[in-house]
Amino acid sequence: MIKALVLTLKQLGDRRINRPMLWTLLIALAISAVLIAGATASIAMLEFSGIIFIDWALALLGGIAAAFIAWMLFPVLAAEILYAFVDQVADAVEERHYPHLPKPSPASFWHYTKAGIRLALVMAFFNLLILPLAFFPVANVIYPIFYFIINGVLLGREFFEIVAPRRMDFKAVSQLRRKHRIKLFVSGVVIALLFTIPLINLIAPIVATAFMVHIFHGLDGSGTPRSELRS
Repeated sequence: MIKALVLTLKQLGDRRINRPMLWTLLIALAISAVLIAGATASIAMLEFSGIIFIDWALALLGGIAAAFIAWMLFPVLAAEILYAFVDQVADAVEERHYPHLPKPSPASFWHYTKAGIRLALVMAFFNLLILPLAFFPVANVIYPIFYFIINGVLLGREFFEIVAPRRMDFKAVSQLRRKHRIKLFVSGVVIALLFTIPLINLIAPIVATAFMVHIFHGLDGSGTPRSELRS
């Protein structure tokens, strides 16, 4: 697993990975900016008190709150956008480290769309559900535990299920996931950790995809001959 992460980080300079990374960042940042501006403008237009400076102060606080929520959910948004570039990232990793594998058969656009919507909704729901724990003196101690357990399960499963269907049918993907659920959970925790590191979290979905490609090919039953696993 450590080797998979090291190989992933070493390849971040690859132009084939940099391009989808840049597009993912730009689109996600643009959408976040529009949402923050929209939330701030909407609050400003409501005129809660009728007193200009108070209403503007409330709008400012609302904008700050919207920015905070956008920052917390940015990885979810970036991961959603990433689905348009999954194959580019996975192809770059496989061509460099697993060149003798046959050409993959990527899942349909509809599969990626469904997976992306599911990931966004489930992650947003559970992370917003536990977010209040971070603001209470005692509860904030257990917040990181809940965060890594929930996101370890979700991210490990979801990133595996966007990478594995390129090489296996969906039934085989489910069987392999159940067989290696502990390793995929730990992989998900590693991905969740990347999502918490400032700046790194902006590119975490790209890193996670490349990382999961290595994890998949390292699993017993993935169909990848061990002799083809290159460093």
